[in-house]
Amino acid sequence: GTTGGEFSVSGGGTDVAITPTNILIKKQSNHGSADVSPLSVGNVTLFLQRAKRKIRELAYNFDVDGYLAPDLTILAEHVTEGGLNEMAYQQEPDSIAWGVRADGQLIGLTYQRAEEVVGWHRHKLGGSFGNDSFGHVESVASIPGTLNEDTLYVIVKRTINGATRRYVEYFTNYEIDNVTDSWFVDSGLQYEGSATTSISGLDHLEGETVTILADGATHPDKTVTNGAITLDRSSTKVTVGLGYTSLLQTMRLEAGSAEGVAQGKLKRIHDITVRLYESVGIEVGSSLTEMDRIPFRDSSMSMDAAIPFFTGDVKTEFRGGFELDGFIFVRQTQPLPLTVVAIYPELTTNDG
Repeated sequence: GTTGGEFSVSGGGTDVAITPTNILIKKQSNHGSADVSPLSVGNVTLFLQRAKRKIRELAYNFDVDGYLAPDLTILAEHVTEGGLNEMAYQQEPDSIAWGVRADGQLIGLTYQRAEEVVGWHRHKLGGSFGNDSFGHVESVASIPGTLNEDTLYVIVKRTINGATRRYVEYFTNYEIDNVTDSWFVDSGLQYEGSATTSISGLDHLEGETVTILADGATHPDKTVTNGAITLDRSSTKVTVGLGYTSLLQTMRLEAGSAEGVAQGKLKRIHDITVRLYESVGIEVGSSLTEMDRIPFRDSSMSMDAAIPFFTGDVKTEFRGGFELDGFIFVRQTQPLPLTVVAIYPELTTNDG
């Protein structure tokens, strides 16, 4: 990869070693590459184009007997706004190409070409830096882990207690056995031992408002003072860290109508079914100001025990009137797991 294009280098034939006398260089595309290390994913190469906005997929194409490099950001150009400074590939568990944006946001590309899965997502880490309400990621790296997963490391810059501090952090194993093992906070630590209300060792979050999961149940936020917090109830397993919000917004709905497509027509969603996998806690709504929390606890459950994982369908009424777009918002603000498998809306389209 050069600033002027992408080239293949060979010895002039299949399985022929390159020597000073037989080297053959062929130009494959004219996009140009940025000075950022590309990623080898399966049998393709993902590289950042010269302007650092587009990630291209360099793969051999038998129809043209050469390499093509389609743009993977063509349907989500806003995700790489500002350009990328670094990339890393995490093969396990979900095959994700990670990138560091110039403004400090962490972006991901879930890439599984065999299943035609190419999906972008953005991550604003907990905390703040300067005027931004999120921690700035400066670097990312992935190395093989010990729990059948690749471990993703990041260097995060935050404003802590009025000073700029940098931390080396890593993403924890997502596969957990029960809700008490949940670790959905950033820059977090976990206590496990005798029941206590005093949690110390939080000097790295001095002055910060932290999110808490105590024995698998959410706990009111606390502010770290002198490196410690005091819980409202005794707990034996406590996870403490910076909270964050997970947000999903669908595209405009297309469910058809009696007179053609639903685009540009008034529509109203009246009920919605969300299929979940090992989840606890979810809000659904037509906008961020019209969100309803779906309950997971019923009268048959013990009130002094954590809510167990839920896998299956939950159906709820959907607040919202007639509108043109028909957006659906799904949000998780608690330090609990949420995996959305599918969303099934029931709606009425007005053809008038």
